[in-house]
Amino acid sequence: MHRAYKNKPLSARQKLVNKLISKKRYIVEQCFGTAKHLFGMGRASYFGTIKVNVQVVLKSICMNLKKAANKIFVDEPFKRGAVCPNAA
Repeated sequence: MHRAYKNKPLSARQKLVNKLISKKRYIVEQCFGTAKHLFGMGRASYFGTIKVNVQVVLKSICMNLKKAANKIFVDEPFKRGAVCPNAA
């Protein structure tokens, strides 16, 4: 995104580009914020490209599993007589 500086405001074209980018960018930034906050991806735990790549892949899998679990399970308790989806 473009940024205005002292005595140099943004042009109309730069404002338009910022507006168009921001519609998609906030969705991606939420994902990175979640990864950093919940899974500690602010910095790598290992040295070396291979180990860090494996760490990122495994934490990404965990993040996707968490998203899937949040979509499947509801926070509200089941009502009386309702069928439990996990019942064996």
